[in-house]
Amino acid sequence: MTEGWVDERDRTILETIHYCESCNFVLEPGDVDVERHKRDMPNHKMRKVLIVRCGHCGNIVTDSYAQYSPQLNRFWCKNRLSDKANHREFYEDAKR
Repeated sequence: MTEGWVDERDRTILETIHYCESCNFVLEPGDVDVERHKRDMPNHKMRKVLIVRCGHCGNIVTDSYAQYSPQLNRFWCKNRLSDKANHREFYEDAKR
């Protein structure tokens, strides 16, 4: 791996947001409603969502719609991984 792998990975992570699956509500980081929502509604399922850039095509997607390869140090969107040639490239490079 290159020395700046952490910086390279962090450049592909564009934003981190909070999402309440119960309310279907998106909260931005630093928003006072995040802590209030967690405190007032502890039974709601809150999770952090990463907004990332695909290392292959440049599309912006959420982390649930992307896959990360530590060997390639990149996120690839599932659109690119659904193609057999791209899928093979992603996983064969990861094995090396």
